[in-house]
Amino acid sequence: MDMVAGWMQPLFAGLLDMALAAAVGVAALRAAVSSAATSVRLASIARRACVLLGIGLAAYLCAGTVAMTETRIIDLPAALWRVLTQSHFGAMIWVAFAAWTMLMVATVSSTWQRRNGLFAVGLIGFALARAATGHAADQGFVSFSVLIHTAHVLATTAWAGSVGVCVLLTSDWCNWPLQQRTSLAHRLSEVTTLALLVVVSSGLFNVARLLERASNPWGSAYSWILLAKLGAVAIATGLGVRNRWYWLAQLDRDQVGGAKGFRLVLLCEALTLLVVLALAAKLGTTMPA
Repeated sequence: MDMVAGWMQPLFAGLLDMALAAAVGVAALRAAVSSAATSVRLASIARRACVLLGIGLAAYLCAGTVAMTETRIIDLPAALWRVLTQSHFGAMIWVAFAAWTMLMVATVSSTWQRRNGLFAVGLIGFALARAATGHAADQGFVSFSVLIHTAHVLATTAWAGSVGVCVLLTSDWCNWPLQQRTSLAHRLSEVTTLALLVVVSSGLFNVARLLERASNPWGSAYSWILLAKLGAVAIATGLGVRNRWYWLAQLDRDQVGGAKGFRLVLLCEALTLLVVLALAAKLGTTMPA
């Protein structure tokens, strides 16, 4: 059971966050994509992200149920029903399931771009469910803390997702027209800048709220995981600044190597943000001292 609570639950939580990030990234960058071929690739990413989100949700429910009830595998179906019908965790799983259903409906059609509103509502609902299954729910599932953490989840996934989706879209962007490249790059810069501001402000609120109640904050694994996450965020921020103030200017002037340099730094930033998401998932299942 310790392995489930210590590793399986954060593993599937991380899978959820990565899939959610991809979906949020699609929503954030959609307005900057103009070519038909790139739009098709974006739609494919959205569908795959939503399928992965559903798989991750089911796995997260199973891991959470085992961690909460210490049930055996043979008794898991009955335990799942008890958790789904008799716990706040189960209630938030239902919210996440409803949000996931909206996302699937919005992406299943070839004209999914027309269902922007449904897709956005699904993303917000899923982010709310993720926030309300973490430490923020200690003050109630309908609380200011949950609202702030929902913003934190959305901002973090927007940052990581937009960077990751941009990496997936730009494997051949040296052949794109200059206007298409710069449009996507500037949209990415705007999204990540805004997301970073929300991540930092909401993150400071979360840290202050949690650590002020900790009796021995530096004696717990939570604080050290938090420091590792902050270090990864700092590295990702530095990479983003490098792209924003150096490679983006090169890209705008269509200089040789501008597109390749921008994408290389973007790839490093995406990998760093995957680490951030993994550490965030571990934090969500680790209690402060």
